[in-house]
Amino acid sequence: MFHKRRKLPVTILIICLISLLGFKDTGIFVKEYVSNKENGPQVTFNKEENVNVLREGEEVYVVEKDGVAHQIPKEVMIRTSRSSQNFKIIKDTNLLDKPMGNTVAKLTLGEIVRAERYEKDYGLFRTEDGKSGYIKLDDLEVIKNESLTYGISTVDKVLKSGDLYYVLSKGEMVAIKNYDKDFIIMDNKGNEFIAKENYIDLKSTKLTASRSAISRRSASISAVIQNAYSALGKPYVSADTGNRGYDCSGLTYSVYLNSLGIKLPRSSSDQVNSGIQVDKSELIPGDLLFFNTSGKGISHVGLYIGDGNMIHASTGQRKVIITEVDSTYYKNRYVTARRIISR
Repeated sequence: MFHKRRKLPVTILIICLISLLGFKDTGIFVKEYVSNKENGPQVTFNKEENVNVLREGEEVYVVEKDGVAHQIPKEVMIRTSRSSQNFKIIKDTNLLDKPMGNTVAKLTLGEIVRAERYEKDYGLFRTEDGKSGYIKLDDLEVIKNESLTYGISTVDKVLKSGDLYYVLSKGEMVAIKNYDKDFIIMDNKGNEFIAKENYIDLKSTKLTASRSAISRRSASISAVIQNAYSALGKPYVSADTGNRGYDCSGLTYSVYLNSLGIKLPRSSSDQVNSGIQVDKSELIPGDLLFFNTSGKGISHVGLYIGDGNMIHASTGQRKVIITEVDSTYYKNRYVTARRIISR
């Protein structure tokens, strides 16, 4: 009991300091959570509730509500901002030998300093050229680090944002920027996409990574899918790989070559020997689908894009279109599938 009471002033001190500075690390709940504190009432955190994050452990966040600290499992919330110890000078000011003391150096708009400790309205900072002294906090602006939470994709899914496409690969890492009824995720170029809540699992997020480390496989498949969508509506032209249009294998050939530099055989009957064979029940975006449309063996190929659909150059429609893989015509003529981009 005594130990618990000793902790409270420290917690309040931290919270007051955060409030004083105005530099807050924040988070948002993606699920409702009830915090049970010993000898205290239950405290409910609602879905989509924003909170101040005091610190982060390996498996929990410590957040503040009504002046009290609570430990929150990482699977029920994400961070939305993360402060650094670096600050920017927002108006010409002085570096002092002590709070309200004598000038050590002049500081100008835009200079960067690093915090060492805070004392009421002042902080002790170190400049980029190694000088140390006090600066009034009102003359500073915290530099926010990009705050990303990492989850694991539970699906193989193509996401669309405007003219951009991103492929979630089941079991692979996803960078989450925010939450607003659904997750807002980022690809390795900083583009944002909306992912439904059940597409991502936060339970396995003992992960630290940079955006550049986000699944290279997902990035590769996304490039292929992006390229394939850009060909939609182009005319069917026999023996062409994009100069005037495409035939079926010309489309898959050009998509992989232009996206990733992977040179597939030119014909569908030869492309069927590329990559590894996969069951139809295990298809993921980017897989190649092969059909016997002539009665004489492999004669047509399409690119799987998820949700039971493929992009292909159709001889019947005379252009590149999206078709259901299990439409009557293609379901009866399906032969096999191959995966070009493996783990």
